[in-house]
Amino acid sequence: MTHRITWEHAAAWLALMLLVLTLTAPGASASSAVPSSTTGAPSPSWIVGLRQGPGLPGAMAVAAGVSARETSISADTRAFVAHFRSTGAVDGVARLLANPAVQYVEPNVTYSWLWTPNDPYLPQETWTKTADFPNAWSLGTGQPSTIVAVLDSGVDAHDPDLAGKVLSGYDFLSNDTNTSDSVGHGTSIAGIIAARGNDGIGVAGGAMGVDILPVKVGNVDGAPVSAIAQGIYYAVDHGASVINLSLGSDSPSATLQDAISYAYSKNVVVVAAAGNSPDQVSFPASYPQTISVGATTADGTNVASFSSRLSRVDLSAPGVGVFTTTYSPTTGDGYGALDGTSFSTAIVSAAVALMRSANPGLSVEAVRSDLTTTANNDFPAGALGGGAGLLDAAAALRLAMVPAMTNTWQTADQPVSSLAVSRSWEWGPHAFAVVAEPYVETQHGSRLVAYFDKARMEITNPYGDASSPWYVTNGLLAREMIYGYVQLGNLPSESQAKSPAQIPVAGDPTDTSGPTYASFTHLVDAPPLPNGSTITQTINRAGTVSSDPRLASYGVTAGNDVSQTNHSIASVFAAYLQSSGTVLQNGTYQNGKLFSPPFYASGYPITEPYWARVTVGGQIKDVLIQCFERRCLTYTPSNPAGWQVEMGNVGRHYYTWRYGTQPPATPSPDDPSAFAVGPH
Repeated sequence: MTHRITWEHAAAWLALMLLVLTLTAPGASASSAVPSSTTGAPSPSWIVGLRQGPGLPGAMAVAAGVSARETSISADTRAFVAHFRSTGAVDGVARLLANPAVQYVEPNVTYSWLWTPNDPYLPQETWTKTADFPNAWSLGTGQPSTIVAVLDSGVDAHDPDLAGKVLSGYDFLSNDTNTSDSVGHGTSIAGIIAARGNDGIGVAGGAMGVDILPVKVGNVDGAPVSAIAQGIYYAVDHGASVINLSLGSDSPSATLQDAISYAYSKNVVVVAAAGNSPDQVSFPASYPQTISVGATTADGTNVASFSSRLSRVDLSAPGVGVFTTTYSPTTGDGYGALDGTSFSTAIVSAAVALMRSANPGLSVEAVRSDLTTTANNDFPAGALGGGAGLLDAAAALRLAMVPAMTNTWQTADQPVSSLAVSRSWEWGPHAFAVVAEPYVETQHGSRLVAYFDKARMEITNPYGDASSPWYVTNGLLAREMIYGYVQLGNLPSESQAKSPAQIPVAGDPTDTSGPTYASFTHLVDAPPLPNGSTITQTINRAGTVSSDPRLASYGVTAGNDVSQTNHSIASVFAAYLQSSGTVLQNGTYQNGKLFSPPFYASGYPITEPYWARVTVGGQIKDVLIQCFERRCLTYTPSNPAGWQVEMGNVGRHYYTWRYGTQPPATPSPDDPSAFAVGPH
């Protein structure tokens, strides 16, 4: 996305002191990364665009202190790279913008890369890209408190990719705590799931941040049912959130089914292999309580030839050429590419571990639904054994994070959506976009956001306290559009300059008389109105402030000065932010505060309240407007009760401003409101 310094916001840009900085996540590797156009780092050079070419007039170049060295960008030479030679960047930009021949000046930003771990064998782990783990990693790579139990041949805890990540477990063959690997199979499974990533060694696991609980249930001869069942009970009782069963037989077992039912009753996800014989059914994968996994080809375009066509299959993952850690009792640790549904199962276990790290309480059936709903079924027509399709780890993780947004939305807006109450929306009827956006203070550079009409929800730390009202935040969108910058981190320096939004704050999108966000840019430092004074001041599109005594008849007064921003709040907005009404709490409709804390949704005021003449529904009306950090509130006296005070469509406006396109017309597939549950 290009950000340009134009005539209209040169002052705002200079006031921000050229706020552009490196946003590359620590440890990112450019050698195997995917370009991303959302973050960037500063450069000593600048891009100058002319209203008409060719070339930069020599006198202007000298006046601006621009180096004679220029690099043409466009074919007609109307845009080129220039370097400031004898003057500082701030002064040089100001000089260039003062010349009417210059259309824009922008920093020659160096784009960063999608976060990718620096493990040397990652390029050979093609399964990570096939199942879209890199986009999942940008949101999070899991946390050690999420434990994946590997019921297998043991795990080599000394493997360089696993050292320090393997917990104390148990061997149910020898009845002791020695869980060393006697075959190598378990070490390969553990590496796929949780090999330490971004350490410059070997490979990266799909859930590289989680820990492994080794439960030895077999050896070179296989695994007896009794040991597997004991291992399941042990894993559940020792804190496992996910159990990986890369094993199976065509013989059902009541003992094994009871153990799996126990795990299911404790909300522990059991992921099982569908089997490597196309004409045989496999247990325990065919038990309905498990997440059953089939194998695909390395590129995920078809079901692998060996994968069972008879077992019950929920979804599939790559099972051919799966590169991972290896171990042999004779040769020791190594790496290699392996085939089988065992390794497909480990890939899905890794995805489930990411989901459970972000949402520990996610039910087994919710995990199954998220996995199968987001799976990509592009297999040839008539293909059997692939279940719902190929695992999409990033999409499944996003969907696992959505319930927190659902809880935030449904408190105030589910009663509106269900017509239980008639009042204005806090967020809007649905989210039109749920996407990952760059943000510095995250685990790996991105966070999940959901755009509604009225605002944007954000989950910056998916491993934070989900019970906190600040677990899901809503962005400082109004502030960004008024001040003219896109916030990409917590610090003021972690921003990108952009022209203040020339979008109407209130009324119809086609309104031409009311103020835009840019109309308020020069008014953010206006002094607060006298406490108790009747509000009659007005604002127009140009940002000109006047007074209309006629507006005193509405009886709206100023007060409630907020010391944090030195602005008053209009009486109608103060009452609204303190109001109570029907909310959905604990599964029932109750009377409660609509906004708790009061400034959670709006933020602090950053402008004074102003009246404007605005086109609403094709009619010119009096509308009181006041912008806060997160929202702009409007008061339309002619509206019916419950709809006089409204949150402006800041979410829609911001999306248009930031991305340069209109919001999607339909709800997002991951729309949080779609998962809301009404009173029960």
